[in-house]
Amino acid sequence: MGWSVVKKTVLLFAISVTFLILSGLSACAVDVYAVGGWTFTIDSSCLVGGAGSNLIDSFESKLDATVINITGTGGSGDAWQVQVRKSSVSQLHGATLYVKRTGDGSGSGTVHGGSSYVAVETSDTDFFEGSGDRTDITVQYKVSGISINVPPGTYSTVITFTVVDR
Repeated sequence: MGWSVVKKTVLLFAISVTFLILSGLSACAVDVYAVGGWTFTIDSSCLVGGAGSNLIDSFESKLDATVINITGTGGSGDAWQVQVRKSSVSQLHGATLYVKRTGDGSGSGTVHGGSSYVAVETSDTDFFEGSGDRTDITVQYKVSGISINVPPGTYSTVITFTVVDR
């Protein structure tokens, strides 16, 4: 009879909120507010073929893991862009975090781009853009490249969304 050890690795993704005041002649301030996050556990059910095999290729959150609201614009013609970045996750070498927009939300303006996964780096990466006030824009996460060789433990990163005036 053989023994097998099951590794449990927990990854926690938390959302941080960033506010940006528009520069120039505008007296308006555009705010981005994000709420949500994602926590998942890797256990024996995530193995491709049982004990001794590797992990499945990727892990995805629910479609609305985070909801973003962009308010305080100068109206439906006031264009903006959302950028995303993460804090460092030092012990997860080889793992990649992705984000994608899964819903347009609602409001007076428009939103486009970001409907395919974008790799989240430690520096700002363009995510999606739009104009006017938009609420309830939904976001999904994906992590790939986690190996069975990752030491058991809790790993976390902070995701920061920034809105930039266009």
